[in-house]
Amino acid sequence: MPVRSSSRAPRAQAHRALAFRRRELVRLSLVAASLLAIVTWLHAPTICEAAEAAPPAANASDDDVKHLLSVVLAETEDFWGATFKAGGSTYEEPKLVLFTGFIATACGPVSGTSYCAADHRIYLDPAFPGLREIGSTGDFAKALILAREVGHHVQNISEVPHPDVTDGNQQAAIIRSEQVELQADCLAGLWSRYVWDQHLLEDSDLTQARGLLRALGDDQPANASRNSTAKRYGTAEQRIRWFDRGLAGKAIADCNTFADPL
Repeated sequence: MPVRSSSRAPRAQAHRALAFRRRELVRLSLVAASLLAIVTWLHAPTICEAAEAAPPAANASDDDVKHLLSVVLAETEDFWGATFKAGGSTYEEPKLVLFTGFIATACGPVSGTSYCAADHRIYLDPAFPGLREIGSTGDFAKALILAREVGHHVQNISEVPHPDVTDGNQQAAIIRSEQVELQADCLAGLWSRYVWDQHLLEDSDLTQARGLLRALGDDQPANASRNSTAKRYGTAEQRIRWFDRGLAGKAIADCNTFADPL
């Protein structure tokens, strides 16, 4: 990762000016989008465009999403960097790789959004396939998805037990999967509180986040296919509860899904 310590102050000012643009604001003009792209290139976290993908020509909307992701990733780096430093360790920042459709990774082929523990990379399709179908197309829904994947990175570098380490017991695998995924929801809640305290969020953003988690709950009809696998994320109620627990928390210890009832 390139050293970017000298860019923290101006970048932080830019983040506060951005705030998570309200939907009623007029979309950035092409000229403004071009200027933002230059600022992002100079000051933003490392974001890779996957060579395997051949995305269509970028438009203003694409640039807006990529800029949003850049801001969100930077805010997670600031939060987790300070959190790890307070605990006496150093936060290793993940790399965000953008792609379209499918991509081959060190963890196998993926689509949509996925964190790969083997290479510490977050793979994300900025089109966010599936969000429109569940009615979650707002900026903070997209921000939360990225924040959750960063949460998985935090788990990885903190050596949280992997869902597959269950000695072949399917019921144990289901429980472990729920513990890991609900903790990621909680860690995203911790980060959301950090952003809230910077006055970058409104109540409507948190409502948007809870709506997304509700739609992605295992007990929702659209997710019934999960019942045939050991990969579980938790019910809508559990996911919202653990997100809110992180939102009200102050430390990673407040997100201990391995010790507390789910």
